[in-house]
Amino acid sequence: MTERYSVHPVLPVTDMKRALEFWQSLGFRVAFSDAAQPESASYAGVSRGDLTLHLQTFTEEQRGHTQTMALRIETNAVETLYAEWKDMGFITSPLAEKPWGNYEFGFYDPDNTPFFFYREVG
Repeated sequence: MTERYSVHPVLPVTDMKRALEFWQSLGFRVAFSDAAQPESASYAGVSRGDLTLHLQTFTEEQRGHTQTMALRIETNAVETLYAEWKDMGFITSPLAEKPWGNYEFGFYDPDNTPFFFYREVG
Protein backbone atom coordinates (compact mmCIF):
# COMPACT_ATOMS: atom_id res chain seq x y z
CA MET A 1 0.00 0.00 0.00
CA THR A 2 1.31 3.46 -0.94
CA GLU A 3 1.20 6.01 1.84
CA ARG A 4 -0.93 9.07 1.17
CA TYR A 5 -1.04 12.30 3.11
CA SER A 6 -3.34 15.26 3.12
CA VAL A 7 -2.94 18.46 5.12
CA HIS A 8 -5.89 20.58 6.21
CA PRO A 9 -4.68 23.73 7.93
CA VAL A 10 -6.97 25.26 10.52
CA LEU A 11 -6.78 29.03 10.23
CA PRO A 12 -7.47 31.13 13.32
CA VAL A 13 -10.03 33.83 12.54
CA THR A 14 -11.32 36.52 14.87
CA ASP A 15 -14.44 37.30 12.84
CA MET A 16 -16.00 34.36 10.97
CA LYS A 17 -18.34 36.57 8.93
CA ARG A 18 -15.42 38.71 7.71
CA ALA A 19 -13.30 35.62 6.97
CA LEU A 20 -16.09 33.95 4.97
CA GLU A 21 -16.76 37.14 3.00
CA PHE A 22 -13.04 37.42 2.17
CA TRP A 23 -12.71 33.83 0.93
CA GLN A 24 -16.02 33.96 -0.93
CA SER A 25 -14.81 37.11 -2.73
CA LEU A 26 -11.91 34.94 -3.96
CA GLY A 27 -14.26 32.35 -5.44
CA PHE A 28 -14.34 29.92 -2.51
CA ARG A 29 -17.62 28.43 -1.32
CA VAL A 30 -18.66 27.43 2.18
CA ALA A 31 -18.02 23.67 2.30
CA PHE A 32 -19.14 22.96 5.85
CA SER A 33 -20.07 24.72 9.06
CA ASP A 34 -20.88 23.83 12.66
CA ALA A 35 -23.83 26.27 12.61
CA ALA A 36 -26.92 26.64 10.45
CA GLN A 37 -25.73 30.16 9.63
CA PRO A 38 -22.05 29.85 8.68
CA GLU A 39 -21.40 33.50 9.62
CA SER A 40 -22.04 32.60 13.27
CA ALA A 41 -20.07 29.34 13.20
CA SER A 42 -17.10 28.68 15.40
CA TYR A 43 -15.75 26.19 12.84
CA ALA A 44 -16.27 26.21 9.08
CA GLY A 45 -14.53 25.33 5.87
CA VAL A 46 -14.20 26.99 2.48
CA SER A 47 -13.35 25.25 -0.77
CA ARG A 48 -12.25 26.10 -4.26
CA GLY A 49 -11.49 23.22 -6.59
CA ASP A 50 -9.80 20.53 -4.50
CA LEU A 51 -8.45 22.99 -1.91
CA THR A 52 -10.27 23.18 1.43
CA LEU A 53 -9.30 25.59 4.20
CA HIS A 54 -10.64 25.13 7.72
CA LEU A 55 -11.53 28.28 9.71
CA GLN A 56 -11.85 28.34 13.49
CA THR A 57 -12.97 31.31 15.55
CA PHE A 58 -10.42 32.51 18.11
CA THR A 59 -10.70 35.38 20.55
CA GLU A 60 -7.85 37.90 20.45
CA GLU A 61 -6.54 36.33 23.68
CA GLN A 62 -6.65 32.80 22.21
CA ARG A 63 -5.00 34.04 19.03
CA GLY A 64 -2.09 35.26 21.15
CA HIS A 65 -1.53 31.67 22.32
CA THR A 66 -1.54 29.98 18.93
CA GLN A 67 1.01 30.17 16.16
CA THR A 68 0.26 31.23 12.65
CA MET A 69 2.45 30.03 9.85
CA ALA A 70 2.68 30.92 6.21
CA LEU A 71 0.70 28.64 3.93
CA ARG A 72 2.26 27.73 0.60
CA ILE A 73 -0.29 26.35 -1.84
CA GLU A 74 0.98 24.73 -5.01
CA THR A 75 -1.34 25.08 -7.99
CA ASN A 76 -1.20 24.78 -11.76
CA ALA A 77 -3.51 27.84 -11.86
CA VAL A 78 -1.16 30.42 -10.31
CA GLU A 79 -1.39 32.80 -13.31
CA THR A 80 -5.19 32.43 -13.48
CA LEU A 81 -5.62 33.17 -9.77
CA TYR A 82 -3.25 36.14 -9.92
CA ALA A 83 -5.10 37.60 -12.91
CA GLU A 84 -8.43 37.10 -11.14
CA TRP A 85 -7.30 38.62 -7.82
CA LYS A 86 -4.64 41.22 -8.69
CA ASP A 87 -7.02 44.19 -8.93
CA MET A 88 -8.75 43.41 -5.61
CA GLY A 89 -6.09 45.31 -3.65
CA PHE A 90 -4.93 42.70 -1.14
CA ILE A 91 -1.92 41.10 -2.86
CA THR A 92 1.29 42.16 -1.11
CA SER A 93 3.80 40.18 -3.15
CA PRO A 94 3.16 40.31 -6.92
CA LEU A 95 3.50 37.34 -9.22
CA ALA A 96 7.18 36.80 -9.95
CA GLU A 97 9.76 34.12 -10.51
CA LYS A 98 11.71 33.51 -7.32
CA PRO A 99 15.38 32.44 -7.00
CA TRP A 100 14.28 29.21 -5.31
CA GLY A 101 12.56 28.02 -8.49
CA ASN A 102 8.94 29.04 -7.98
CA TYR A 103 6.59 31.37 -9.78
CA GLU A 104 4.45 32.82 -6.98
CA PHE A 105 2.46 35.63 -5.40
CA GLY A 106 1.38 36.27 -1.84
CA PHE A 107 -1.04 38.05 0.45
CA TYR A 108 -2.35 38.15 4.02
CA ASP A 109 -5.88 37.15 4.96
CA PRO A 110 -7.92 39.50 7.21
CA ASP A 111 -6.34 37.92 10.32
CA ASN A 112 -2.79 38.35 8.94
CA THR A 113 -2.12 34.74 8.00
CA PRO A 114 0.33 34.80 5.07
CA PHE A 115 -0.54 32.85 1.93
CA PHE A 116 1.60 32.10 -1.10
CA PHE A 117 0.19 30.50 -4.24
CA TYR A 118 2.88 29.03 -6.49
CA ARG A 119 3.98 26.61 -9.15
CA GLU A 120 7.43 25.32 -9.86
CA VAL A 121 9.24 26.97 -12.76
CA GLY A 122 10.08 24.73 -15.66
